[in-house]
Amino acid sequence: MTGRPGGMVHEGVPFADPRGLAAELAGPVSAALAAGEPVIAVLDEDNRAALTAAIGSATDAVEFLDPVAVHRLPAFTVATRWARLSRRAARPEQRTTVVAQHMALPGIDAAHWIRLDAALNVALEGLPITMLCPCRADADLDLVRATHPVLRVDGRSEPSGDLRDPAQLVAQYPPPPPPDLGVPLVDRTFDTAALPALRHLVAETSTAAGLDPEHVADLVLAVNEIATNSVEHGPGLGRLRMWSTADGFVAEVYDVGRMGVPFPGMVAPSPSGERGRGLWLASELADVLQVWSDDTGTIVRLTVEAG
Repeated sequence: MTGRPGGMVHEGVPFADPRGLAAELAGPVSAALAAGEPVIAVLDEDNRAALTAAIGSATDAVEFLDPVAVHRLPAFTVATRWARLSRRAARPEQRTTVVAQHMALPGIDAAHWIRLDAALNVALEGLPITMLCPCRADADLDLVRATHPVLRVDGRSEPSGDLRDPAQLVAQYPPPPPPDLGVPLVDRTFDTAALPALRHLVAETSTAAGLDPEHVADLVLAVNEIATNSVEHGPGLGRLRMWSTADGFVAEVYDVGRMGVPFPGMVAPSPSGERGRGLWLASELADVLQVWSDDTGTIVRLTVEAG
């Protein structure tokens, strides 16, 4: 496979039918399993069955995940979780292989896959992870080439030659606007002086909503990082809202400033730098971090998942 030694491999794998896809995947998947490396697959039932038929009982060592469960989350969160999976491997040098099929799923638009693959090119940079992304051969292969450094065809891995800048792609295919979560439990404006009271309010409200103490502590720290960024690097005044939803507990910070960060919280800040730590830390502490920013202001939502 192509890619820097020890670094990311991100390949698009066009396929016409399950048997053809299994033939493309059998080599790299079998090699990873033979090396004792972890393999995770997110495939529909037909492609999972075809891969199992192609490599037999070896698939017992593959961790198959439910596509709906994986992709119910925002694209940036999915990319962050794949990166986190690699960073937290039992052995730092161990390569992880992920087979993640592009497919039609309820509530998922086609732009989800573009945002996801663009984000993967950022989040996985330098990590020992192989992402194999099966996609229908009759899909828009120009977009596949634009989002994958390499295409795997007929058992060969070749540079796509048309990779586009991830930030430009995300600007062209932005995430959908923030969904309306209804009447919040809390709606409070704050400035620098109000930050201590804000932390207490987050702890009190999330505890009352049923979060366990560990998650409460993480959320308080995450909200504090975002709120501090808002007042120190933004306009000096922010707004906090919180909800308890079926998906989990949500805290949102809004201010009228604009954030020029295309992949917020996705890349660890430099040890020598001071900017970017708040978003990174909040992303690590919350289950989901989402950011929307335009001329009307910036919304940062942090979700701690239910259960």
